[in-house]
Amino acid sequence: MDFRPLSDTERRQLINALRGNAEHDRAILMDRRDTSFIGTTDEVTDEEVISAIRSVPCHY
Repeated sequence: MDFRPLSDTERRQLINALRGNAEHDRAILMDRRDTSFIGTTDEVTDEEVISAIRSVPCHY
């Protein structure tokens, strides 16, 4: 994967999303294909939760 620094707009959006998460419990959303930031939401769908759980590697 190539490193690409955030643009000013992306940086501001991410900072606002992190503040929203810390102050108002808003969920931060990421694209499943490339893990890029795609926004925030107050409610997360069941499909998003299941996808996040499945993406965590489990080793026994």
